[in-house]
Amino acid sequence: MLPGYAWSFPLADGRVNLEFGVPRSMGVNGKQLAAIWNGILQRPPIREVLGNAEPEDSRTAWPIPARLPRAQLAKGPVLFVGDAATATDPMTGEGIGQALESGRLAAQAIAAESPTENAARIYERSARAAFQLDHRFSKTLSNVLAKPILTEMALRAVDANAWSRRNFVRWMFEDYPRASLINPKHWNKDLFNKSGAWAIQN
Repeated sequence: MLPGYAWSFPLADGRVNLEFGVPRSMGVNGKQLAAIWNGILQRPPIREVLGNAEPEDSRTAWPIPARLPRAQLAKGPVLFVGDAATATDPMTGEGIGQALESGRLAAQAIAAESPTENAARIYERSARAAFQLDHRFSKTLSNVLAKPILTEMALRAVDANAWSRRNFVRWMFEDYPRASLINPKHWNKDLFNKSGAWAIQN
């Protein structure tokens, strides 16, 4: 995304965990990250949300692993899932869904095969089939959206109507698999009509 994006997690007692992410491919060093952080805190929309809040602790930084196409998914009797499998989405840094899904696939592989080597092969095959196309699509799209003019065009298209806005948000936060539109496995008439993972259940 251009050039990254920020998010927040509300905490108790009126506190909030505010974070931002930028692609590591941009070659941003620690001093530049600090400057970006200070700039984010001074942006009027952020100040409006935060009000008079001030940082209560030192800032920290860490990489979000997103290298699934070339990642090692197993070693001996150990199967790697979630962050250990570098299964995070390259565009948004989302990783909870991938962690749950990779854990499920690992459990299925172990339950299906007694020899560890066979379970590892089954898991690697199923995990790459589940995530690899989404990762490649997300990486490509991230590079496209790094260009300001293309980002503006995409946002105008998304803002066309309520349906496009709703489904963009659902796609952005992975209610739909990232590469749904180019993956025939996900094509069905109910693709955009399901309640979705984040729907409120009465």
